[in-house]
Amino acid sequence: MNEWREVALGDVIELKRGYDLPSAERRPGSVPIISSSGESGLHCEAKVNGPGVVTGRYGTIGEVFMVESDFWPLNTSLYVRDFKGNDVRFVYYLLKTVNWNQYNDKSGVPGINRNHVHEHRVRVPEIGEQQAIAHVLGALDDKIKRNSLVNNSLEEMARALFKDWFVDFGPIRSMVAEPIHTATAIGKAVMPKEFEASGLPLGWVNGCLSDIAESRNRGVLPSDVAPETPYIGLEHMPRRDIALVAWGAAGKVTSNKSRFARGDILFGKLRPYFHKVGVAPLDGICSTDIIVLGSKSDVWNAFVLMCVSSDEFVAYTDQTSNGTKMPRTSWDSMGRYGLTMPDAVTAAAFNQLVQPSIDVILSNIHETRVLATLRDLLIPKLLSGEVKISECERLVGGAV
Repeated sequence: MNEWREVALGDVIELKRGYDLPSAERRPGSVPIISSSGESGLHCEAKVNGPGVVTGRYGTIGEVFMVESDFWPLNTSLYVRDFKGNDVRFVYYLLKTVNWNQYNDKSGVPGINRNHVHEHRVRVPEIGEQQAIAHVLGALDDKIKRNSLVNNSLEEMARALFKDWFVDFGPIRSMVAEPIHTATAIGKAVMPKEFEASGLPLGWVNGCLSDIAESRNRGVLPSDVAPETPYIGLEHMPRRDIALVAWGAAGKVTSNKSRFARGDILFGKLRPYFHKVGVAPLDGICSTDIIVLGSKSDVWNAFVLMCVSSDEFVAYTDQTSNGTKMPRTSWDSMGRYGLTMPDAVTAAAFNQLVQPSIDVILSNIHETRVLATLRDLLIPKLLSGEVKISECERLVGGAV
């Protein structure tokens, strides 16, 4: 094993407080703004050159972020101003091993003092070993990131196809007028060839969501499920992203919940404008502030998912929600959402095109969970020198 030194964290890096950037002074751009809880918007100007490492100083502490590009760290964060010749990505993983809560010096809102953190004792190897460790752990994180990018691309393609077929009627218009949309061969084959006088595609009808979808909420007591049962709360659901990668366990749940099954659609009904909609990647239970729903027939699966996860539908649920401070939507309201319903043949063709993408997304979710578990297991072992790089390289290589 290469030589490791035990030193103060301040001997390895220099942390610095971030910079104020009031909302009124933010301008459109591509530079990420990094707060104590991660990216919180974009700006036209960078304050720090990337790549960089940021952690929380005030409000949220304990999370560490790697920023590849130039960025603007907010004053609620600490960023590494000087890496002192150490590998940037190694420092990122090193900071993830720090117990930040032990440096919380605030009685109310959590907060830390960088000078206190600088005294934290760490063990570090020479630069070559640092780079080797960063390479092994980085391979796992890179694969996780690729999975996320693939999922995002598949979702956006499905959204675009839904809009083209069922909002813009692209394949039909390409047959009756100058082509103004890219229509797939399948769309041209299955969709009507003309419009009715009402403006609807021939044979399609106006309907509502409840014609093809149903609520599947089934109450369950925490005592009736095993402690290891997956649990999804609103805090686990990302915004405008159908890939639900995070979940907890039922063992920590104390109040009544709802059951869901793999493939069900989960819709966050509390503050619906947060746009928390996703596909359940496994069986489990969820918060009662989540509506469990699905299609009445398999041929409508993809159509229903793309409909309820669309910006237009989320805006509708926001406008029709009840409550001022804590607005909530309901299935009764959601079910009344008006839509143009295609014939079953077209719905089945759309499902045939989109369902494989949904299956890939679900598969990537489970692979990401495995990779993240392996990474989190290796970080403390590699960063303490407990295990050698050579013992991990083959394991990680097989995983990615």
